[in-house]
Amino acid sequence: MRDKRPVDELSIEELERILAIRKREARLARLQTYEGKGRRIAGARPIEVDNAERLAPHLAPVPTDTPDSAEAAPEPAPPPPMAVPMARRADYFADVTFEDELEARASRRAQPPPTRERARKQRKHLWNAALTAVEVVAVVGLIFLVIGLLQSFDEVSQQTAALQAEAEATRRAQFVPPTPTPIINIAAVVLPGGHTFRDDEAVFNLEEVPAQYRDQFVSLAAALPVQRPTPSREGPVRIRIPRIGVDSQIVTGDDWEALKLGVGHHIGSANPGERGNMVLSAHNDVYGEIFRHLDRLQPGDEIIVNTWTKEYIYVVQPNTDRGVIKGHQIVAPTDVWVLAGGGDTQRLTLISCYPYRVNTRRIVVFAALK
Repeated sequence: MRDKRPVDELSIEELERILAIRKREARLARLQTYEGKGRRIAGARPIEVDNAERLAPHLAPVPTDTPDSAEAAPEPAPPPPMAVPMARRADYFADVTFEDELEARASRRAQPPPTRERARKQRKHLWNAALTAVEVVAVVGLIFLVIGLLQSFDEVSQQTAALQAEAEATRRAQFVPPTPTPIINIAAVVLPGGHTFRDDEAVFNLEEVPAQYRDQFVSLAAALPVQRPTPSREGPVRIRIPRIGVDSQIVTGDDWEALKLGVGHHIGSANPGERGNMVLSAHNDVYGEIFRHLDRLQPGDEIIVNTWTKEYIYVVQPNTDRGVIKGHQIVAPTDVWVLAGGGDTQRLTLISCYPYRVNTRRIVVFAALK
């Protein structure tokens, strides 16, 4: 294949190759001239040259006459190009590089060695793996940070709510005249059921009790009897709430020890079927979680209370909160007005802590005898 590019576009190696080919063809032309004149070179080895290695006819050098040509006979017509064997030394063209070989060598130089390419790919793979690991660690760290922030917000909220409840209870206690009966003072300022958690153990929340009554409450709790008194024949002994699956016994009193046994009947409140307000309390997250789902009650749901001799059915009353009708109401621990008597009405009041596992408020359900 002949190279048709101009001379100024050729490289030094290509120009050297063309010069070698032209020198070779000039030598071959002289040998043909000597052969035609009958002059042979002693010891020359006839070697044929491929047509592809020759220059075009118009690029071959024009042979010149030598001094011996004047004395020789008229030279005959040269034989056809391939009719006469051409002679050359095998080592004369040993360093000649042809165009196809140059392209092959250039292609081989352009390709990186296999070991270098493999090392480069391995470094790239390790770098990508390292970046992926860094991203995973960053995402995991961010998740733990968000969880820690949420827990911190929850703790701050609980502490703030406890401080507000203590301040409100203390403010209300200023208007309650002191009396030597501690149970009256506590019931007058704090609703039953209040508790908190200390090392995953539920304990009574003394922070809800005004500071001036805390010592009295500790003395009262130490003097409480281990055995509960037996309810009277007219007192409540069992409560069932079909809507939330409650079926529990009722004990007398709603102090801390009483609520460990089940639902507590507030001493001094009405009995089932009597005029007035019957108050029943229970925990929402400890000791059976009996009143955990009071917030699922809807107006019209039935609450069944039994005595030893009779069954009474109470119906949940609606409560409007911000335009939404619910079956419950959320109040502060010091909203003791819910313990007040119902007058001539036959009312039932259910009380528990709220929200679940936080217990900074109270959830109250009001029901009327059916």
